[in-house]
Amino acid sequence: MKRITIRDVAREAGVSVTLVSFVMNAKVGEDGKLQCPVNAETAARVQKVAKELGYRRNAAAASLRSGRSNSIAVITTDIANKFFAGISRFIEDKAASYGYTVFFGSSDENVRKLESILDTLFAHNIDGVIVAPVEGCESAIKRLQEARIPVVLLDRDLKSIENVSKVLLDDKEAGRISTQLLLDNGYRRIEMISYSLGISSLKEREDGYVSCMREAGYAENIKIHHTTYASVAEDVRGIIRTALDNGTEAFFLPTYSLSAQVMLEMKEMNLSTPDDFAIVGFDKSNIYKLFSTSVAHIQQPLKELGEKSVELLCRQIESEGQIETIVLKPTLVPGGSAIKQKI
Repeated sequence: MKRITIRDVAREAGVSVTLVSFVMNAKVGEDGKLQCPVNAETAARVQKVAKELGYRRNAAAASLRSGRSNSIAVITTDIANKFFAGISRFIEDKAASYGYTVFFGSSDENVRKLESILDTLFAHNIDGVIVAPVEGCESAIKRLQEARIPVVLLDRDLKSIENVSKVLLDDKEAGRISTQLLLDNGYRRIEMISYSLGISSLKEREDGYVSCMREAGYAENIKIHHTTYASVAEDVRGIIRTALDNGTEAFFLPTYSLSAQVMLEMKEMNLSTPDDFAIVGFDKSNIYKLFSTSVAHIQQPLKELGEKSVELLCRQIESEGQIETIVLKPTLVPGGSAIKQKI
């Protein structure tokens, strides 16, 4: 079957090849209208003819001509992670409103995999990248900058990298208000379980916990347990058993996966919250429904995190945006898991 070309569309619509090119390569604005210098009625006729003929735009050829692919990439640590999955949905929708297609990838907290994904993106003439950094990825981000590919850091900071836009949560504040909630409800022996990933978001949440405990006069009770993805189930089980013996009263859990893991282990050990341990977790989880009491947790502004990262990236691609850092505030959702039971 003969492939339908732009010339076929132009002949059938009774317009020039140049006009068809304008229409087929135009972006769709937020108002739903094509952003091109063609009469709306004529543009609609061209689109109708193209659809009837079965014309498909040659994206590769268009990219070579324009130097742009109208596509961006989003590299998270794990697209299946509830937090990143939620953000990715908002990123995709917002990018579409700017006329961009989104490619997604997962680094699995592995700098080599991140570099491999970036190598593939270079070959596909990607217009920009939104990336959640992993430990040791500074050189990979610098490669993007050297190639003049706009980049936005999402959720995690790289303080050693200059001239890069960032969309972050105020993680220190998240750690502080979580700990303060437990202190306000009478808990003093408050501990934290965290991952040993070396990433800024967890470090900041740990700093918020530590500073809050110190300011309240309970520096001697500060204890942060570190675990890894590979050993989290076994480690959490051991931490809970030790905490029972040591009189620990409460836990601050700085990620969704840690919150879910601790709650699952407590359920299997026939422990309840807040009777055995008070809990402040991160993000909303269906696992919280395993307990009769509501679970206090930090709520992250997923929609804002996703949409702001796209806005910054697209403005840079269009050479209209300056390097900018946006820090969004967390919301503390109260729950019975942090309320001390009266005796």
